Order: sequence, then structure tokens, then C-alpha cells
Amino acid sequence: MIIEYKGRRPKIAPTAFIAPTAVIIGDVIVGEEASVWFGAVIRSDQNDNPIVVGARTSIQDNCVLHSGEAPTVIEDDVTVGHGAIMEGTLIRRGAIIGMNVTLLEDVEIGEESLIAAGSVVVPHTKIPPRVLAAGSPAKVKKEIGGEALNWIKMGSSTYVNLSRNYLGGAYKIIG
Repeated sequence: MIIEYKGRRPKIAPTAFIAPTAVIIGDVIVGEEASVWFGAVIRSDQNDNPIVVGARTSIQDNCVLHSGEAPTVIEDDVTVGHGAIMEGTLIRRGAIIGMNVTLLEDVEIGEESLIAAGSVVVPHTKIPPRVLAAGSPAKVKKEIGGEALNWIKMGSSTYVNLSRNYLGGAYKIIG
């Protein structure tokens, strides 16, 4: 469902996949080949701050993205795992946000970093590039390189390919 709010209409690239049960409200930009999956809610209806979902970024099932005191910006090639919640955050290119992660206000996740499932990144935290962070509150555990970094760099391609299947008619609503 795509909803205009106070004259602000979401802008969705024609190559993006939006699942039929996803909800996108207000000043939201969804980039080329991005995907917003089933049950996800992207809601920009407060503080006049936009939400930007970069090219080839996937917002997986049941995520909640909200505008806060600052814009929520997710750069290109980011994977946001199932059930993640964020408000007023900046996620740099190629990062992976694990399932059920919470990113609170004024958080910045560095390029190609990995936030482990279930972690809570508290307000005003900056996670550097190419690290693994985990816990509640999330702390840097180690730097990422070698095979792990190669795996992260390939992260977005799985959902780009899956969304192409959906856009190509691989699914049919039957009830």
C-alpha cells in the first residue's frame, strides 16, 4: 500500500519491488532495484524528514522504518534483515543489518559493516566501516576482511534477483 501524507507522495523507482502487504507512507524515496518485502512499514509522517532507500537495498519482511529528528537514509546495496526497526539513522553502502536489530536515533552504520541479529544500537552511536558489531548495547567485536568481506559485498544480490522474479510475474495472489 502506497500512501500520500500531507501532500507528500512516495517516489518509487519502476524497477523496485514493493510487496503487496508492505506499507509506504509520505516522503519516501525507494531506489532502482530496491525491494520492500511483506509486512514492512516505511513511514515518513513526522518531523518533515524523508526516508531514503538506496538502489539494490532490501528491506525485508516486517521491518519498521520511521522518520525521526533526522532523516533515515539507507544507502545503496544494504541488506536490512527481517524485523529490524530504525528511526533517524544513516546506514552506509553495503552494510548488513541483521534480523531483529534496533537502530535508535542518530545512529550511523559504516560502509560494509555487519550488525549481528538482535543487537540494539543506542542513540548517537557511530559504527565504523567494515566491522562486526553485536550486543545490547552493540559494541564493535572485530574488523571484517577476507572471505567475510566478500560475503558482505555479495549480500544485496540475492534479494535483487529474488525481486526480479517477483516483478517478472513469479507470484500470483490466490486468496
